[in-house]
Amino acid sequence: MNDLLKKLLETLQAGNFPVSGQPAQTSGIITPSEFLQRFGITSFYHFTDTRNLPSIKAHGGLLPWSQIKGNVVAPGGNDWSHDADAIKGQDIYVHLCFLPEHPMEFVARKDGRIQESRFLRIDPSVIHTPGVLFCPDVANKSGVEMMDLTAAVSEMDFEIIAPAHKWLDPSLLERKKRACKYELLVPGRIPLSLISGI
Repeated sequence: MNDLLKKLLETLQAGNFPVSGQPAQTSGIITPSEFLQRFGITSFYHFTDTRNLPSIKAHGGLLPWSQIKGNVVAPGGNDWSHDADAIKGQDIYVHLCFLPEHPMEFVARKDGRIQESRFLRIDPSVIHTPGVLFCPDVANKSGVEMMDLTAAVSEMDFEIIAPAHKWLDPSLLERKKRACKYELLVPGRIPLSLISGI
């Protein structure tokens, strides 16, 4: 009997079932590859104004705000969000989301900073970048903590991101709404080779 089957049987016998809508508790360290496979993640996303696409190509990929500020045709964030990123040390990261929608994209369109948005697909292998961090809410929001992968799996509800969900049940919609705010922070540049949709 393999180790995975033994662990499953132990879990069933102990009655340790995850509560619906709660993150599954894990013991030990999970690898990035195990994370992607476990939750069926085939892509991360980054939203931008289509007017920024030529600049992204010219710079060879996505750059964090600390490297690109002042050279963006249509920044998605406002001055407050950029200041908050800098204060929290998050301006050295490219911010990605787990689903092709994010409340900050909606706000940026509503405020007119983004005219036509595009969610770029980011290859899931970006999660192997050393120093990636996870946030269970809009990253620069007050009180939101950054965490590593193992902590994120214990704290965040990644089950709802699985592509099998159709989100028809109202309780699933609430879980999805929370997950739409999740962010993956990638330090440094994300190269064009990992980006599609430009």
